[in-house]
Amino acid sequence: MDGPGVDPFTSEEAQRSEAPPSRIAISSTRRKRRVIVVGDSQLRGTEGPICRADPPLREFCCLPGAQVKDIARKLPRLVRPSDYYPLLLFHVGADEVAVSSPRVIKKEFKAIGRLVKESGALVIFSSLLPVVGREVERHRQTQSINTWLRDWCHRHNFGFFEHGMTYTAPSLLASNRNQLSHRGKRIFAQGLIDGALN
Repeated sequence: MDGPGVDPFTSEEAQRSEAPPSRIAISSTRRKRRVIVVGDSQLRGTEGPICRADPPLREFCCLPGAQVKDIARKLPRLVRPSDYYPLLLFHVGADEVAVSSPRVIKKEFKAIGRLVKESGALVIFSSLLPVVGREVERHRQTQSINTWLRDWCHRHNFGFFEHGMTYTAPSLLASNRNQLSHRGKRIFAQGLIDGALN
């Protein structure tokens, strides 16, 4: 039994028991052609446009505050082995740049890669959106991770969707300049639909 002040969800034993499997398995029977889009809070507000094209067969999972490692932990519960997923799209990592080293973030992306490598689905990683304003070092690290992520995806036959610098325009950013405005989210969703999901 845990003592006072011990969080069972962060204890070493709990983390070991929630360790993801080494691979994600999906059905090769092409009866349900599902798409799953999963990521962090930058996806919030984009589910309508993303799922509208084919609601029964598009799944959307926004995990506010999630880091790359959280996606790896959640993925085995999101992907049902009995379904056929032609596409898995991941958008995560931009907020993590402020709190984790690039080495740690890359290691976490590799963990997702190991999970989905032989799943049979087309796997696409979406680039981290650039940071604007005075946070020069964070912007530099974001660009460095995107460069690495693009090259890593190509080496491992994953898709990579590059957003570029589109979302640095002031009209596309919320007042905190760390999230997208309503207009920015519409354009972001449409970019994912046109460039990665269709």
